[in-house]
Amino acid sequence: MRIVKALPAVLICLTLFACAEKQPTRLTDVTGLIADLEFELTDENNKPVTAKDYLGSPIAIFFGFTSCPEVCPTTMHQWSSILKKIGEPARSVKVLFISVDPERDSAEKLKNYTDTFGPSFIGLRGDIAVIKEMTKRYRVTFGYGDKDTEGNYEVSHSGAVFVFDKHGEARLLATQSTPTDDIYKDLIVLLAK
Repeated sequence: MRIVKALPAVLICLTLFACAEKQPTRLTDVTGLIADLEFELTDENNKPVTAKDYLGSPIAIFFGFTSCPEVCPTTMHQWSSILKKIGEPARSVKVLFISVDPERDSAEKLKNYTDTFGPSFIGLRGDIAVIKEMTKRYRVTFGYGDKDTEGNYEVSHSGAVFVFDKHGEARLLATQSTPTDDIYKDLIVLLAK
């Protein structure tokens, strides 16, 4: 008789759990579509690092360069404001800024750049061959313009942010047009998992 009385409560709990698991995301769900987090790079302190060094909490990766005039600072500022809004639970989140211009982005330059946005932001760099392989894996594009007489050149790149769960599994994709509130809400859900 006790089992029969408890059955409706158990069914309600199972239904709620099933609905929670199927909760749609506001960002593009890339689970199973994008490679899980994997890399061997050098961090902004000139230390070799791998993806495993950042596992344990959500990780966002963005491919950019420190002298980017618009997309990079706008995106990093957006993520900085989101992490500040979330507060204490977001302290474990890491935003990895991976340079597509390692020729000009030294470790010191990356550190100065990422420190502007907060302690969750970490600059990474690698040989151009490694960066090309990594951007290919995550379907990111970038390219260089012709050098001028002083050796300067333009860099073009896509502006997506890839979000991985605490296990390094690809989960979400935010684009330049993704509303800040959508990123905020999905990041809170990811932090709760």
